[in-house]
Amino acid sequence: MIKPFKLPTALLQSLHGRTSRLLVAWLIGLLTLSGCSFFASSPPRLNVELRYDGHPVPCGTALGMSGGGWYLEHSKFYLSDFRDQNGQSLKLENSKWQTDDLVLVSIEQKDCWRGGEMPGNHQIRFSKEVDLGDIERLQFALGVPVNSGNQNPLTQPSPLNLSSMFWSVHSGHKFARIELSSVSDSWAFHLGGVDCANNQEASEPCYKADLLEFDLARPKGAANTLVFHIDRLLQGIELNKANSCTFQPGETESCEMVLSNLHQSVIEWI
Repeated sequence: MIKPFKLPTALLQSLHGRTSRLLVAWLIGLLTLSGCSFFASSPPRLNVELRYDGHPVPCGTALGMSGGGWYLEHSKFYLSDFRDQNGQSLKLENSKWQTDDLVLVSIEQKDCWRGGEMPGNHQIRFSKEVDLGDIERLQFALGVPVNSGNQNPLTQPSPLNLSSMFWSVHSGHKFARIELSSVSDSWAFHLGGVDCANNQEASEPCYKADLLEFDLARPKGAANTLVFHIDRLLQGIELNKANSCTFQPGETESCEMVLSNLHQSVIEWI
């Protein structure tokens, strides 16, 4: 009778270990070659919140100002040119809400969408090589940089082609659009290339880069959210349509007050 041949136990264990390692290496190589993002980490990001009196403002929430009964209609603004404490540029991830150096923040809930516009964007997503943990000061601008603002908005990539965020085809972008309404009244703040208001018939787009710059020190704690304090923006302002700031004739006083408020810690990093 012929006895079955058996490999030594040590040799079997060695072969088993090598086979396992080869299998793992083969799987990793296959995933890499196929472009699979199974092992990819999420891009670094900052959340963005709109707050009133220190609390988030979901759409449909009445704001207790000017007698109460005021509701958020629109809250959109462009942030651009992100840099760290050394002035090093912080590249953004490209998407329908962002270019390499600009993001459109749209803090609106589903029941606040207007005119078939895109749903809100509550995040700033940075490129994967950005390490937010190393940032001691976060610098950025409120507005559209000149290399984007002096082009026809209709021919630009998203989010620069959103029609509700420019004055007209030849009058440049709105940097910010904040609108509130009550049962019987409304109030609006539109910021942008205001010197271009009478440029409707010009052959070339008009642009004036009145960018508002922010330089925020890293806070203690999570440091994962930018807060836009709407109550600080509206401090001292009586809300009514006549007191709006859309840089039209007769709005000088209200616009001066809003712009002064905008420089006073309206955007906070927490």
